[in-house]
Amino acid sequence: MKSDALQNTMTLLRKPLKIAAFLVLVITFLPVLFLVDLFIFKKRTKLYLFSRISSFYLRVALAVLGVRVRVKNASRLKDRKKNYFIISNHLSYIDIFAIYSVSPSLFVANSELEESFLLGSIVRYSGGVFVERRSRAKLLTDITNITNILNMGINVVIFPEGTTSNGERVMPFKTSFLGAAAETGADVLPICIRYREINGRSVDKENGHLVYFYENITFFEHFFRLLNLRSITVELRELEVIESRSGVTRKELTEQAFSRISDAYNEKCEDG
Repeated sequence: MKSDALQNTMTLLRKPLKIAAFLVLVITFLPVLFLVDLFIFKKRTKLYLFSRISSFYLRVALAVLGVRVRVKNASRLKDRKKNYFIISNHLSYIDIFAIYSVSPSLFVANSELEESFLLGSIVRYSGGVFVERRSRAKLLTDITNITNILNMGINVVIFPEGTTSNGERVMPFKTSFLGAAAETGADVLPICIRYREINGRSVDKENGHLVYFYENITFFEHFFRLLNLRSITVELRELEVIESRSGVTRKELTEQAFSRISDAYNEKCEDG
């Protein structure tokens, strides 16, 4: 009886405790980045610090949320001597936290995310790049911004599906921003993200919606639902690097990346 009462108490306290801890992170994280932005003038140094500070804070945020990141074949992800154009499938905003926690990077986000109070602020003040995928006029400017960051030796992360999915499959990749890798010669590092467990139970069609962020649910609706969860296990699997050799096109890079990530994700579906 005492054990049940204690468990019920912890369940009731889980959400408010997580909210309090997360608020502490946000109200310290954003001012720290703002100060870096204010006092550091050299762009490369500023972006380097943004990526490192963001990586630290998002590791702590994952711990607060009860998210365990399981990494497979991460030699390149953890490499601090070489940078990559990191490409991944996209299932949830937790994807960003997980990748940053392992590999300090800068994130390429849809312009729509810029309007989000919390996620938009995090991306903006961590040095992220907002792109307008539907605007051909702005495409060249966006590719130039991404190219400049890659040339500084900093990892760039992009989700070429352009949106999150419901976990059933990897959706087709958009080719637009792979031109930055082709132009700079930065190697493309494909990553397959899988959500393995929720509260100790394998992720399936019944509970997947608790972590997958899709359809018309708002960020805060989903986030407050996520706070009720005791634990989440997410797997990052590093796949074979794609070399951006001279003459390779963005279409070829996209096809190779999609094939590798899709095949790896389908293995998960076959495993159950």
